[in-house]
Amino acid sequence: MRKGSTASSTTCRSGYRELFVLAPNWLGDAVMAIPFLSVLRRTFPNAFISVACSRYVSEIFRRSSFVDRLIDYGKGLWTRLSVAGRSRPDGGWDICFVFPRSFSSALTARMSGARRRVGYGGEWRDFLLTDVLPGPRYRKGHLSGVYMRLLERVTGEEAETPLPVVVPPYHWKNFLDGEGIESDYFILAPGATYGSAKVWPQERYSALAERVERETGWRIVVIGSSGERSIASRILESLDVDGKNMAGQFSVEEMLSVLRGARLVIGNDSGPVHISAAMGRPTVAIFGSTSPAWTAPRGTAVVAVSIDVECAPCFERECPEGQPRCLLGVEVEDVYRAALKVIEEECRA
Repeated sequence: MRKGSTASSTTCRSGYRELFVLAPNWLGDAVMAIPFLSVLRRTFPNAFISVACSRYVSEIFRRSSFVDRLIDYGKGLWTRLSVAGRSRPDGGWDICFVFPRSFSSALTARMSGARRRVGYGGEWRDFLLTDVLPGPRYRKGHLSGVYMRLLERVTGEEAETPLPVVVPPYHWKNFLDGEGIESDYFILAPGATYGSAKVWPQERYSALAERVERETGWRIVVIGSSGERSIASRILESLDVDGKNMAGQFSVEEMLSVLRGARLVIGNDSGPVHISAAMGRPTVAIFGSTSPAWTAPRGTAVVAVSIDVECAPCFERECPEGQPRCLLGVEVEDVYRAALKVIEEECRA
């Protein structure tokens, strides 16, 4: 059978009727799991696919045509274990695909009663899985392809990894109108929940925003968590332009609406840039301690900006040296040129 083909193998796998997916816990990782779900649906068109995830990432999957049932497994291990058991179909789960690499996720898979439990090894979890992929392979290649190997373990076939597609709320335009956001605006996402080793300096965001606004005339909208509202305020206060601080002001669903309407999105390696890229918006992602080879956003108009330093990627939350050279080496001009490139790519599309 040729690479990526599943046409002749569907019938012989018709015994797989109930598929259970334990989704990632971070927004960006959830976006990178969507290609897996796309190929899973194509491979098992008659199966019932249930996705269990935290409420925080549920909006990434809510309008996906690849998901039949979305299960909010709540907070806390015991709640998750209980939900996994209560949600079990009458005939039980045929396969559980385990995305998070935590011990608790593997335990949840075991308690779900799934006959096959597929995931990466390590974290003392191998005995809870039936199909164990080597832990070191988790950082080999792009994360969307790393997830795809879970399915390849079941099918025995390699598959192409499609681009992720996130569907925004159907009423996203109405939400923007209600918030008074004009059609022409660009977004800055200057925070990162992961840690400061991912955060490009605030003063450089200010200089970049001023330049983009001057050249395009687009309004500035700054987004982020409630803890990042002060950063957003400092960026806007340093500029002599009209901008909107929406950090901490909306839910994940509403954030999707704001990202969908943007002409351009610039941010650190975090959830917003993955979401905007997967909605087809021109996106620039700035990388520090993490690796663009592993987690760069994937979309039709995306540029990941990073520099080569001997200590990167270290994947540390805080820089051991105090000052992250991997971020300080990224100049405003580098990001501005990347922004021009993705804008031009969208115009040609």
